Amino acid sequence: MGVIVMDTATDAMAVAAGRLDGTLLSAVTQRVPRGHSRLLQPSVSFVMQSAGFHPGEVERIGVGVGPGSYTGVRMAVATGKAMAHALQVPLTAVPTLDAIALAAGLGLPVPAEVSVLVLLFARRHRAFGAWFTVVGGRLASRSEAQVQPIADWLAQVPAHTSAVPAVLVHDFPPEELALTNIPEDLLPLSWGDVSTRFADALFRLALRDEYPVFEGERIHTVLPYYALPVEAEAKLESRQKGGERP
Repeated sequence: MGVIVMDTATDAMAVAAGRLDGTLLSAVTQRVPRGHSRLLQPSVSFVMQSAGFHPGEVERIGVGVGPGSYTGVRMAVATGKAMAHALQVPLTAVPTLDAIALAAGLGLPVPAEVSVLVLLFARRHRAFGAWFTVVGGRLASRSEAQVQPIADWLAQVPAHTSAVPAVLVHDFPPEELALTNIPEDLLPLSWGDVSTRFADALFRLALRDEYPVFEGERIHTVLPYYALPVEAEAKLESRQKGGERP
């Protein structure tokens, strides 16, 4: 009967509960940077209670696997794995970028077709991102996710705006945004504005067949996807190479 989804890869923590038939019953999104560790478990309990089912009625868990920071993304992944293992239910792994792109699409008129560029800031004027096509509130296609200089991402805009409108969803800090020359034919949307639909989008994608589902012992093989090396690894590599860390 029940489905629980969660994502802690960005500064917006999303948790939702619903039915396998796609009915969303309860959702919470909280933008509290560095507060996910104390808010995740209470939020899971809250959405389950407000949805009206207990742990024994959960039939699937969905988790956002990143990209994200080392501290953030692993919280939802670890919690989701523990719940799936304890309840002996399947675990669906959903890329966080996909959920962000769909969240943007859900705010557009239906049946609008739009190109969506999702960029998560990755320091040193770079961003981890991907291009998506959203049609009628559904993800239709996506490019390979990767880290590139922000200028390189924006240079791709003409190729994606020739036939359909395009939007940019970003989480750039103010100082980076001030240095970014966003093309006029690309509508910028801040992650803060889009994140209100994040939990809904994650729930929808967790029910889609194209995302991997892990059961039994395979649940333990699900790993977070980090946008960049964790801080300790980055510092070690920097010392070994004698250069600047990422």
